[in-house]
Amino acid sequence: MRYLVCFFFFACFESIAQTAKLDSLQTIVSQNKKDTVHAKALLNLGINLERSDLKRSTESYWAVLNMKNDPAFNKFKTTAAVRLAGNYSATGKLDSVDYYFEKAEALLQFNPNDLKLAYALYIGKGIHYNRIGKYDIALSNYQKALALDHQIIGQDNVAGLYINLANVHSSLNDQNSRMQSAYKALEIFEKTQNKTGLSFAYNLLGNVYYHLKNYNEAEKKFLQSLEYRKLLGDKRGEAVVIGNLGNIYSDMGYFEEAITYFSKAKEINESLGLNNQVGENLINLGKNYEKMGDYESSLSHFQEAQNVFETAGIKTYEAVILADMGKVQRLLSKDKEAYNSLLAASKITSNEKDYGNAVTAYKNLKEYYQEKGEYRQALEAQSKEYAYRDSIGISALQAQLKELESRYALDLKENEISLLKTEKELDRVELDRRKANQNLILAVFIFLILLAGILVNKYRIVGRTKRLLEVEKLRNSIARDLHDDLGSTLSSIHILSQMALQKEDQASKNLFSKINTQTASMMDKLSDIVWSINPNNDDLDQLLSKMQEFAAEILEPKGITCQFEVGKGAEHVKLDLEKRRNLFLIFKEALNNAAKYADSKHLEIKLKVEDHKLNLLIKDDGKGFDLHQTKKGNGLFNMQQRASMMGGSMTIESYPEMGTSIQLRAPIT
Repeated sequence: MRYLVCFFFFACFESIAQTAKLDSLQTIVSQNKKDTVHAKALLNLGINLERSDLKRSTESYWAVLNMKNDPAFNKFKTTAAVRLAGNYSATGKLDSVDYYFEKAEALLQFNPNDLKLAYALYIGKGIHYNRIGKYDIALSNYQKALALDHQIIGQDNVAGLYINLANVHSSLNDQNSRMQSAYKALEIFEKTQNKTGLSFAYNLLGNVYYHLKNYNEAEKKFLQSLEYRKLLGDKRGEAVVIGNLGNIYSDMGYFEEAITYFSKAKEINESLGLNNQVGENLINLGKNYEKMGDYESSLSHFQEAQNVFETAGIKTYEAVILADMGKVQRLLSKDKEAYNSLLAASKITSNEKDYGNAVTAYKNLKEYYQEKGEYRQALEAQSKEYAYRDSIGISALQAQLKELESRYALDLKENEISLLKTEKELDRVELDRRKANQNLILAVFIFLILLAGILVNKYRIVGRTKRLLEVEKLRNSIARDLHDDLGSTLSSIHILSQMALQKEDQASKNLFSKINTQTASMMDKLSDIVWSINPNNDDLDQLLSKMQEFAAEILEPKGITCQFEVGKGAEHVKLDLEKRRNLFLIFKEALNNAAKYADSKHLEIKLKVEDHKLNLLIKDDGKGFDLHQTKKGNGLFNMQQRASMMGGSMTIESYPEMGTSIQLRAPIT
């Protein structure tokens, strides 16, 4: 489970850093002078306590709001109302959130030109709506904050805004924008040496690498963040990072360590009264126990998480928990409960148009029907699963088209600006025509050249954009048709052959068993073809993720360990469709050979870019073979052919009992 990490840096009133001693603030508050200095101290006290003592923080904000009605106090009250809404959002008290945001908006009317107060309101609302899953409203508020004057709101606040934008991009599965926002934030915080900001930035980058399954790099970033959190006394942030480390260990199979980390994070969040985070910790514990095969403990934690969210009135995770519970209940043979949970999860995701979770819900429901032999219902569930997969694909295509449109609009805007500048120059020359007729002629000549260049450039942009759209549309259409028509048909044949296998006729069983095997193989190959055609996978980082998934899928069942090393900058390389496909098929054939014939215990895989060439090395510690005494089969021959098609070469070195190494060298362009 991915943690939602929100950043709310406050610079409106020169707030004291979290490392400062609280006693100086408490001394001012204890004097109870009830002036603006007192209000400012209360506000900063609340901000400093947000990450360690939420109850006292809330009480400080209440005290600010209860101060006398005086215009001098309005800016402090506005910020206190926004902060109170944030505290209640974190604890799941949604009615109070709406009340205090409305109060903040009313107070802001007294200081309409205060951009720092406006920033505080926009960022607070963005964090809340992102937390409850209303990403479009969150993004709208962040964009309003980003439009404010950066010099006025301060660089640290700009960096904090990039942190929050990265969280929304993560929720919308826009990993490229997420990574860009994360590094923009880190760049600013490193310049300002803001420890709080650095703790958030490193945690965010850890989540990015975790999503890419680069666990070693993710762990480094999380530990850097944890070091800052402890230095700052940020208990709330410490719990977030500890939970993220638990996710890494769970994915790597270190289940006992994961339990320790999830439990520690839960303990901290319980002490702070953060119901939303406690529920997430319980879900992560449930998933971890499921991976361990302890289904009773898994179900118990899912049910406990469900109770926590229901008590807090949080509905964001309702479908996720039901889908997970249904799967575990099915594994425990609690058929009625499993059916009810899976059906409820499917209905909720359908009603809320939650496409990502709908795919999981209907996939689990399909598996339930297949296990029970109810193949007609399984086909219906599978149809809905594919329909929601298509919806996700359409959303991604729409996002691509919007990006192309925005780039085209930007180019046109630049051309319009150039034209306006030229017209201004022409007016100036016209006024001076009597004194410098020769300059006028020269200016007109320059103007005509610029105008011609602008028109030519405009039509080139239009043509290039149309061609890009046509190519993207064609590739998406091919991928969608293969997925919808052939994929759905093969899957249906696969399920129908399973139905036929239940009959008593042994001869038919043998035939349908072959059909079942062949269709499964065809579905796997079709999945590779669809993946290679889809333009969303043109970046090498997408190919690296697929290569790592395939390596885990083929090697883990055989107990073969794998070290996957990617050279710096390799993930940003773009390959055309043919080279990307050939590279993956060479990699796939090499791993299949190692798994089937090498009798190895460990594989070393290295991918790097040097001198505009792609270098792939796959080396095992298996029994090897004598190249001169072994006939070259279709597999080795095909690998050599694919290397030639890439314009490169492939070298195979192997000796008996000394392992095998395969090295591919091919140009990028």
